Amino acid sequence: MTLSIAWVRQSGTAHELIFASDSRLSGGGNVDHCQKVFALPREDCCIAFAGSTMIAYPFILQLQNTIIEYKKVFDRAVDITKMHGRIVSLLNRFIGNHEGTILGDFEDDLLGTTFLFGGWSWRMSKFYIWRIFYDKTLRKYMSASTGVWSALSLPRTNPVQIAFVGDYIPDFLRILRDRLATQIKSAPVAGEAVKLNYEPLAILAEMLSDPRFTDRKQDLKGLIGGAPQVTKVYPFLRTMNYAIEWQVGSKFVYAIKGRMIADFELFTVPGLNPFTGEVRRPVRGRDEDELLHDADSVMRALGLRSTPPP
Repeated sequence: MTLSIAWVRQSGTAHELIFASDSRLSGGGNVDHCQKVFALPREDCCIAFAGSTMIAYPFILQLQNTIIEYKKVFDRAVDITKMHGRIVSLLNRFIGNHEGTILGDFEDDLLGTTFLFGGWSWRMSKFYIWRIFYDKTLRKYMSASTGVWSALSLPRTNPVQIAFVGDYIPDFLRILRDRLATQIKSAPVAGEAVKLNYEPLAILAEMLSDPRFTDRKQDLKGLIGGAPQVTKVYPFLRTMNYAIEWQVGSKFVYAIKGRMIADFELFTVPGLNPFTGEVRRPVRGRDEDELLHDADSVMRALGLRSTPPP
């Protein structure tokens, strides 16, 4: 299963849309190296999913192909505010073409399979996030713009621009509410909005470091796992994947789109510490002292080391 999140990060006057997810797919066993966040070919938007890969993976491939094959969509002449409706229509046509399904089982898969879609609107000059979900009454997928207020004790007129699909959402929200407590208390009084930085990513990384959420033998069934994966959407109509600095046992690794990068591989995307939000220049080719320092900082964040090495 999954925990996928999308939120608008604000730092000073800059803002960007971040998609993040765990990297576990389950089915009998589990594999913790799987992509769940997909930057779409027009580069101003992303899609993420939770639920059945039999539904989500082929649909996302069809969506990528549809964008590539239609020039007005690929060139972003069709704004993101119009694009999300086309995605829902494509998804409903796709599931309508399934044949030989067992009705009850297939509907359960549809109900359990949800998507996050979001990007930058050049028409409105702002980011949008939609949650795409299956409506059992209407028997089709629908979309809804998102924002969280009630769970964070905020007025409905001042929601935080964040959305999530998948498992452990109450746990995630509880931690997020505690993490933002100072802002939640002071922002409405000052007439300001609650702003997110890297708090959602840090919480996801902490949950992925906690056996209660990742160990399938424990009470919570280990529904998430692997390293976080992160893709950003920028207002200048570009997407960027990040190499996540992670610890697997005693080994320091980098993970891109869920896949652990082998020691001999080179890459040029920036590195990102998911616990602190620190972004570094491309990491392969750096000297050994820098790499050791990076590994130690992640180990300290995980609580595996309390003091710097000599």
